[in-house]
Amino acid sequence: MTGFRLLSLVGILAVVAATNIKPANTKCHSPFTEISGRCVHIDVSKTGTWQNMRKFCQQLGGDLVNLSDLQFYGDILLYIESLHLPHASFWIGATDEATEDVWMWTDGTPVRMGTPFWANYGDNNYQMPTGGEKQNCVMLDVNFHYYFNDFICSNTDVSPICEK
Repeated sequence: MTGFRLLSLVGILAVVAATNIKPANTKCHSPFTEISGRCVHIDVSKTGTWQNMRKFCQQLGGDLVNLSDLQFYGDILLYIESLHLPHASFWIGATDEATEDVWMWTDGTPVRMGTPFWANYGDNNYQMPTGGEKQNCVMLDVNFHYYFNDFICSNTDVSPICEK
């Protein structure tokens, strides 16, 4: 049993060491945590529409998170896993509200389509938004293992990931 505990501890330490997560005492101030050199706040106590959660992030001095960098996206996923959060999906800062099928981050940069960001949909295995004109905001969908999913912006059951 002692060997198993030691092996488990080594495994946990390896996961923690592999992520770029630091407490909010470097350049990030509460409630933000530094992940990959960026300040992030995940708040499962808050849920609301994409627009309302964006306003929430802006009131904290930030915006909904931009996950265009694959390493940062992976670190966010490891951080979410480490928090042992309840069954929750998260709004991120991508939308095509301005122009249908032109997906942009809130900073104006284009959202990358396909693998490895987007969830796998339906029989045709599309890995890109498939929601049409009604699904204009992107969330990390717990039902799709936190891959990107285009969703109705007015959904109020989604929490924000803020970045500053």
